[in-house]
Amino acid sequence: MSRPNTRNKNKRPRADEAESPSAAVFKKIHSTGDISKSDTRQIYMVWKPLCHGCHGNSKDSPNCFCGLIPTANGVRKTGLWQKTQEIVRGLGPNPSKDLRDCAETPAGLTNLGATCYANSILQCLYMNTSFRSGIFSLEPDILKKHPVLDQLARLFAQLHSSKMAFIDSAPFIKALELDNGVQQDSHEFLTLFLSLLEQSLSHSKVAGARTIVQHLFRGSVSHVTRCSSCGKDSAASSKMEDFYELELNIKGLNNLEESMNDYFSEEALDGENQYFCESCQKRVDATHWIKVRSLPPVVNFQLKRYVFLPKTTTKKKISSTFSFPGQLDMGKWLSNPSSSFTYDLAAILIHKGTAANSGHYVAHIKDESNGQWWEFDDETVSKLGSHPFGEKPGKPSNKDDQKSQGISTAGSVTDNNGNNNIHQEATSISTVGEMFSSTDAYMLMYKCTSMDGNATESNNIMEINNDSLPHHFLDEIHELNTSYVKSCEEYQSKKDSHLAYITERRQEVKSVLMEAPANPEDDSYFWISTDWLRQWADSITPPSSIDNGPIQCEHGKVAASKVTSMKRLSAVAWQTLFSKYGGGPTLSSDDFCMECLKDGAKNAVSADVYRDRKASLKNLAEAALAGSSPDGPSYFVSKTWLIQWLRKKNADITSDADNGPTSSLQCCHGHLLPEHAPGAKRISVPERLWLFLYETISARKADDVVTFPSDCQPCEICSQELSDVASVEGNLRAVKLKQRQNHEKLISGKSFTLHPGQKYYLVPSSWLSEWRAYITATGKNISSLPEPESLEAIVNSLICEKHSRLLQRPLDLVCKRGSIIQKTSNTDGSTMIPESDWKLFSEEWSVTPGKGIYAEIAFSKSSRDKLHGSSEAIPNMDEDLDQSLDDANDDLGARKPYVKTNPEVCEECIGERESCALVEKLNYQNEDIHVHFVRGKEAPKSIKEASKAVPVSDRRTSKRSRRTSSGNSISLKVSGSTSVYQLKLMIWESLGIVKENQKLHKGSVEIKDDFATLADNSIFPGDVLWVRDSEIYENRDIADEISEQKADILQAEEGFRGTLLTSGVSAQLCQDIAFSE
Repeated sequence: MSRPNTRNKNKRPRADEAESPSAAVFKKIHSTGDISKSDTRQIYMVWKPLCHGCHGNSKDSPNCFCGLIPTANGVRKTGLWQKTQEIVRGLGPNPSKDLRDCAETPAGLTNLGATCYANSILQCLYMNTSFRSGIFSLEPDILKKHPVLDQLARLFAQLHSSKMAFIDSAPFIKALELDNGVQQDSHEFLTLFLSLLEQSLSHSKVAGARTIVQHLFRGSVSHVTRCSSCGKDSAASSKMEDFYELELNIKGLNNLEESMNDYFSEEALDGENQYFCESCQKRVDATHWIKVRSLPPVVNFQLKRYVFLPKTTTKKKISSTFSFPGQLDMGKWLSNPSSSFTYDLAAILIHKGTAANSGHYVAHIKDESNGQWWEFDDETVSKLGSHPFGEKPGKPSNKDDQKSQGISTAGSVTDNNGNNNIHQEATSISTVGEMFSSTDAYMLMYKCTSMDGNATESNNIMEINNDSLPHHFLDEIHELNTSYVKSCEEYQSKKDSHLAYITERRQEVKSVLMEAPANPEDDSYFWISTDWLRQWADSITPPSSIDNGPIQCEHGKVAASKVTSMKRLSAVAWQTLFSKYGGGPTLSSDDFCMECLKDGAKNAVSADVYRDRKASLKNLAEAALAGSSPDGPSYFVSKTWLIQWLRKKNADITSDADNGPTSSLQCCHGHLLPEHAPGAKRISVPERLWLFLYETISARKADDVVTFPSDCQPCEICSQELSDVASVEGNLRAVKLKQRQNHEKLISGKSFTLHPGQKYYLVPSSWLSEWRAYITATGKNISSLPEPESLEAIVNSLICEKHSRLLQRPLDLVCKRGSIIQKTSNTDGSTMIPESDWKLFSEEWSVTPGKGIYAEIAFSKSSRDKLHGSSEAIPNMDEDLDQSLDDANDDLGARKPYVKTNPEVCEECIGERESCALVEKLNYQNEDIHVHFVRGKEAPKSIKEASKAVPVSDRRTSKRSRRTSSGNSISLKVSGSTSVYQLKLMIWESLGIVKENQKLHKGSVEIKDDFATLADNSIFPGDVLWVRDSEIYENRDIADEISEQKADILQAEEGFRGTLLTSGVSAQLCQDIAFSE
């Protein structure tokens, strides 16, 4: 039993395959002239049943309202039915997100580009309650006179009492005249800023505020030098010097204890460094060390993480792990040792990144009021808990944090790989309690919790209630908070009202669409534009009024032709919409246009008649195309037009056939084109078929239809012009045919055997290539290619004016199977042609007799004796021909043949030309080269030999990295002056291969010198390089390499030059800072 065919089961029938119900109704209307109610129901598809749950809205049914809104819980990308969160996002940023969680949570500071170094220091100073109190106690008139103090006090006031989660630091940064786009050193900033504060605060009359910087941060040391002979100290040893921080070496040291011991260690002065003792009155050996005289309440330890590299004149960061205690006893380093100088870790300044001139600063600071640690990362403030790195001792909760911060206890240090390496515990009593470690800690702040009389006095510091602000800031902060709270409330109110409106609109749409369907049997309904209804149902802001204009006919009624663009609405739904939105016009169930229906019926019948007549005349058209000669009168039509007309299924569809059956046969003079003219192919059709075509086409395009009876004569002018062209092309065709017959060997472009002792001539290979293309062009291209340049002019251009020698070398010779042939090329060098071909060329291309470049085959005694362009005289061909042939047969295998020319090759001029061409080739800019990433040990042969191929300058290549069988391939824009180092950085960025791991090759040669240019390595545009990853060095961030590269070309670091931080600071202080760094 055969299987039933179901291929066309669901295929919709074409209009000409099955008659639609509407077509039958139109025929009935045309025949009877009456339009019944059932007819309108059929034509306007009122009879269609109501549908539910369609996949989308159907145009074929005016009763379908599905798909106008999404299904339950469905959403759309835009409009009324998008996700609520997307609608809320359209209202703009929510200021409530920037609300501080609670009063106990510190506020952050905005990063204006590269101001994290200042933000971290400001947070450290603000979180010191004594310093904050001193700033808050300043008199208003002092603040008015000193803008920096004023902005600092305002900033502290906002950090203290603002309801915002972060504060704008722009006014303070502007007051200091800092460049917010340049990263600076936080230690340098702190040193210069404290110096500026000292000068500004000195004008205050409040004792505690006037000396707050000195009282909190200033200690004193003395530099002791003791004679090894007499044991006396120098006179300068009793002098006291102030310090605001202790700068500690960390290179080669593991913890704070070792760094302190290194700082206070004794230095021997001997040899050339001997000390001149006043008591001994001579240069003697001595010992020098630093002795602490007094300690401040806050001790800042500056860790020297940057070392200067003299070779590159740059700074490099030391990223080794460094440990420090949670509690420190400084008593042992005092001049009078004591055990009651306990300092607690108060803040850690962290520099993230591997480069000295980039990276990011954050601060971990302990809240003095409750002992909680906080991380200050510009705008973001995070709670760390009771430990400075947010980890409980011995229980790290985040491996990434552990890796970057390295928390440890009891001398256990966590390295960068997450491994616990047990270091030797410090035996000194200076470190007490927990130990912490970090690879990025840059500055440590310790605050004293107990001290004796050797400490600096701090009882003059004014303390104010930390929970209140100075009176002159209360109103300002209150106004800022009120404005901020108001903006939050306004946004919330706007959000609530908008969401309520959205809910109301959705409910309105749902209720109307629920009432919208009208029963097919119901006679009370209204028509509405589908486009308007869709826009109304899907827009947050609905259209202002109903617009039924698009579905009206020219008589103002409902257009039957627009039935797929309208919906049939119930009276209840229409009244709801019309009462709210107005507009119209109102189109009810009685607004069918009878005139349009009658016109439609007439057109439908006319179309049926046209199809019937076309079907009856189809055989005549097919017979004409088959070559059958019609009986009786006939007319010309375009063959192409007639073929298209037969293929056309529907008369209402426009195509090229609508141009008219004879439009392509008419010449510019209004007459019939000759048949051999382009596009003028014609067919004779019977008069019956022509009259049908003329009637149907002229009804729409009367001007396009021109009648050409089959006995019509072609245009004489056009015929003459075509004859002239044909004559010229015929002559040209004959000339080319003769040349092809004369030069059968040269036409093929293949090599032919060369015989020693025979006379040859040299012709440029490029001219021969143009000549071949010219004489082999046939058909429509017979006259399209231009003639090659004059052969005599080409030959003359090959002779240098200076030496009258040949400026182009002949192509090399090759010995194959006992025969000598010449290499072939379409562009380079000169090709040898037989004397007979040259004589024919001289006749065909009008070369002056006697002109030409002679050549013959000669043999060198050895490969070393071979000289291009030897000037030896050419031997007599007739006398020596037999001897030369014998010599060739005997010595072809032993001696190397070469081309001997007359005139000889001018090596001097050719060398100059090649040098200039090479320089020009190497002086390229912004050209493409290609780099392949090879995963194996060796590159495939295709890649190694790719650079030897001739590059195509116009070839368009992809700039994206793409996969190949051997790895990735990329295209890079480079110049001849690009260094290998820069190229490796580009490869690093594109392929992710660390610069030091790149084994870069061109062909089989490795490119090693990073400081050489691509021109030095003969790398040209279009060349193919390949690179292999040695995987020796660890993966690093290319940003660090680039930042170090930029640092290399900077002549000098500007630092804070040109800002208020250096305007009143002595040159000596700036030099000291630069030297310490």
